[in-house]
Amino acid sequence: MGIYENQDGERSAVGHITKSPKLSTAQINFLLVPPNSRQEDLVFLMEALVKEAGAWGAKQIMAEISPEAAYFPEFRRAGFVVFSKQRIYRFAPPYTFQSGVNVHWQTWTSDDIPAVRTLHQTLVPPLIQPIEPLTRLESLGLVCYDEKGELQAFADLVYGPVGVWVLPFVHPQSPLEPTGMLQQLVLDLPDLNGRPVYLVSRSYQPWIDSALESSPAEQGSEQALLVRYIALRQRVTAGLTFSQLENGNAEPTYPVTSITGNKGSG
Repeated sequence: MGIYENQDGERSAVGHITKSPKLSTAQINFLLVPPNSRQEDLVFLMEALVKEAGAWGAKQIMAEISPEAAYFPEFRRAGFVVFSKQRIYRFAPPYTFQSGVNVHWQTWTSDDIPAVRTLHQTLVPPLIQPIEPLTRLESLGLVCYDEKGELQAFADLVYGPVGVWVLPFVHPQSPLEPTGMLQQLVLDLPDLNGRPVYLVSRSYQPWIDSALESSPAEQGSEQALLVRYIALRQRVTAGLTFSQLENGNAEPTYPVTSITGNKGSG
């Protein structure tokens, strides 16, 4: 937690950040800003939080706020940029609705990961993929296959004491009815123990938002997802290699194609 004190020694803004040791992204959980605070106070506080997150090894720091928030411009001044938007839908127990689909979600295994990774790379824009991981590694996610055995969706899960956070990734051309598939996701979640379910719809998957609008969930307000980069990823080419000193194979910078079977003219 960070507390900013102005020149008079008064505490004018408070912020809280967390970072999982499994991820490279830190998260701003909340900010407390008194009405008499100056705009500069909040900017200085966020700069201090970013510095602290960098000391923890974070490569970026994220925040989720309303675009209408009074302190939204201060985030921009502190170097944060909007990379997506989201809306959260709350399913409250008891879950008495029927999904109307004949498929079920199941816990993923290592055999599902190749197909899950392919779907993730298809749905998430390349610039967002470093920020939006395939999984937050908090718990095992769920996968949904159609009757032909083809992966149609997967969901990342985070369990908390007052609810379950669910981020679904759904193929836009899935033959399964999307509203029913997402409702079945809620019904198939294990270990709910009476907790509500918070289903997240990212703006790069607008079909999820459309599907959830016709569900029995309570619709939340739109939020902006912001990120401040602490370290920039750069692709570098491999330098000189010494095969006699290396135990493995060097990874090529660009894809290569086998020339087996190609016959030269010489």
